[in-house]
Amino acid sequence: MKRSEVDLVHGVLNIHETKGYAQHYVALHDSMTDLLKQYDREVEKIYPGRTYFFENAMGNGYSRQWVVYIFRKLWEKANGKNNRPVAYELRHHYAVENINRWEEDAFGFSEKLLYLSKSMGHSEINATLYYYSIVPGMSDILREKTETGFNEIIPEVPDEKE
Repeated sequence: MKRSEVDLVHGVLNIHETKGYAQHYVALHDSMTDLLKQYDREVEKIYPGRTYFFENAMGNGYSRQWVVYIFRKLWEKANGKNNRPVAYELRHHYAVENINRWEEDAFGFSEKLLYLSKSMGHSEINATLYYYSIVPGMSDILREKTETGFNEIIPEVPDEKE
């Protein structure tokens, strides 16, 4: 990711050329924006005028393989070698935890799901719901959270035999 794609004033990442070549924006939590500002100040002292936000000593961005390797090393250091997740599982966890903590409010579940889907770079909500569907027991929670609103929009049709 180039430095020009990281807006530290507004706390927004401009993600492009991703899977499917879709561009999207990710709004950062204030605490993450503060960490990235601190990182940027310190690295700028070592590599002034760098092109990439996270730049290696050769002046390039880090590869996917490097990220996977470092993630695994850090995970094993903190958790041992018994459980070996992949970095992509963090994305799954992010989706599921967001959905689980939503309460009915003025924005509603559907709108939040749309925002989450777009922030993850999905072109369809079903791609986001997939993360939720592969977790055992989650389909019941999802139905519980959405059934009331769904039933208000589409009332039950009486049985033809009645």
